[in-house]
Amino acid sequence: MSPSRQFIMTAPPHPSVRDESQRGLASAQDPEATNYIAWKEWAPENFGRYSRLDAAYFAAEVGLGPPARAKILEIGFGNGSFLAWARDAGAEIYGVELNPLLVSRARQLLGNGRAFNGLSAPDLDEMRGTFTHIVAFDVLEHIEQGDYAFLFNRLAEMLARGGKCVLRFPNGDSPFGRRIQHADPTHVTTIGSGKLIYFAQHAGFKIDAVRNPALPTSGVGLRRGLKRRLVLIMRFALESFIGALYCGRRIPFDENFTAVLIRT
Repeated sequence: MSPSRQFIMTAPPHPSVRDESQRGLASAQDPEATNYIAWKEWAPENFGRYSRLDAAYFAAEVGLGPPARAKILEIGFGNGSFLAWARDAGAEIYGVELNPLLVSRARQLLGNGRAFNGLSAPDLDEMRGTFTHIVAFDVLEHIEQGDYAFLFNRLAEMLARGGKCVLRFPNGDSPFGRRIQHADPTHVTTIGSGKLIYFAQHAGFKIDAVRNPALPTSGVGLRRGLKRRLVLIMRFALESFIGALYCGRRIPFDENFTAVLIRT
């Protein structure tokens, strides 16, 4: 999906991560890039906006809350919601994105030197081993499986020891994940828990969790919080029952998976 060891990760086309030096970066006038942004309805005036629900989700999913004393790299930042939340939470935040229009918007939001069009950007390369967190929401499915070994090794290289990598992707273990996986024509790889664990372990990560995405019940309003508690109880019961019938253990059935990996 992305080139010459330059990840990423939202707009098409999706070549190998190793061939960008031959292809060249997409132009800001590339109709495929602009069409993708229009299809996603990512208007420039909405870049970096996030809701109260978004803020509660980000804090729960990444395990951070304000003040977030962290140095974070987001891969494939899309419309910039997490970038803005992390900045407002007090984190030192950087982002990587293939689409040049989105990189330009991120630089306006964060300042120069904070947004890059590839993981091998020279300024970013100088920060190897310094990040406390790397996050990638809805990115892995855009990347060819043949590039996973290189990608996971690069993520481990960017993290400090003990650093955390949080990855969200369509749940290849669940029938409900098919709706997300096949909702975007730029999704090229289906990832189940076994595949994720294989590539993560070979890159030297410890698997902290492969689970349903966070569904926070606090900070979201009383009624919504109560409804979510009920959903969590019913989900746990259903996953435990079906998992016991077919696999001998509980299987997360959410549309998405979240993997939490620790750099050893």
